[in-house]
Amino acid sequence: MVTIGGYGAYVPRYRIERSAIGDQHGTPGGSGELAVPAHDESVLTLAMRAAKTALDHADSGGGSEGNSRTDGIDAVYTATTSDPFDERGLAAHVSRAVGAGTGTRASDYQGSARAATNGLLGARDAIEAGRAERVLLVASDILGAPPGSAAERSAGAGAGAIVLETGDRADVATLDGVGLSTTGFIGRFKPANDGPRTGDSRFNRERYIESATEAVLGIEGDLAPQRAAMAAPDDGWGSRALRTLELDAEAESTFDAVGYAGAASTLLDLALAFENCEPGETVLLTGYGPSGTDAIAMTTGERVSEDPEMSVSEYIDSKEYVTYAKHRSYRERAGTGAVA
Repeated sequence: MVTIGGYGAYVPRYRIERSAIGDQHGTPGGSGELAVPAHDESVLTLAMRAAKTALDHADSGGGSEGNSRTDGIDAVYTATTSDPFDERGLAAHVSRAVGAGTGTRASDYQGSARAATNGLLGARDAIEAGRAERVLLVASDILGAPPGSAAERSAGAGAGAIVLETGDRADVATLDGVGLSTTGFIGRFKPANDGPRTGDSRFNRERYIESATEAVLGIEGDLAPQRAAMAAPDDGWGSRALRTLELDAEAESTFDAVGYAGAASTLLDLALAFENCEPGETVLLTGYGPSGTDAIAMTTGERVSEDPEMSVSEYIDSKEYVTYAKHRSYRERAGTGAVA
């Protein structure tokens, strides 16, 4: 059995209201706000913060036979869509930062927001095959977009992490069924050294619903989740998919408070779902991006009632607003698309 032994998140303290972005360009900005990285934050530093929180949370419950945080980490997987380097990767640096040994396997998943669930399923496969007993998965993103673009009004930042383990003890959650939908449809994409291309929102939404529905229906057995974490490039897509599937689940989303943070939104929304869960609930997680959707059903364990030292909700509530100029400047320093 593969379990989630701990989880963690990190959301930058700074925020900008979407309406402030709209006011800057004389366009409707919409409601809600976006997380903005500080001048010294990057996808790597965000990843490190979330990773350490997840490991601390796992070990607070005696994870991996009561070993300390870095004992027993066989692999570190990272997922991102906004690493500013073409050749670098994050996994080895996160592994080093948390004190894992030099024999730790490091793997990077990139190129699609689906990378978070690709990494999760890769970790599951490694554990089930006996190649690993404990895997740290971290998703981190700081999205950027050209000034005045529609994508700028949704570009968020944050990181989420989970510790996957082998065992049969009560834990945060167990991984149950999996369904896949690999379509080849791109939707939102980002050329190198340029801003994202978002295309027609309604057309992309319909393709998302088709893919998400196919993936969820691919999960074997009767599925009746109480909560769903279905991150997508636009708010409300997950709820529409749930209605199409006729599933009466509470959609957990950080979009309104954080924005769309690519692969990181997948694990941020999952962390928010765990915070609101009771033991014995079913949680539906989907990871969507260019190429399709992964769907994973989970059952929460006793330790889902134990929140990490800093929860997603606490990060969301702890905030300070910045000006539009700082929002642009800080994203440029993070290297994530301050393109004109």
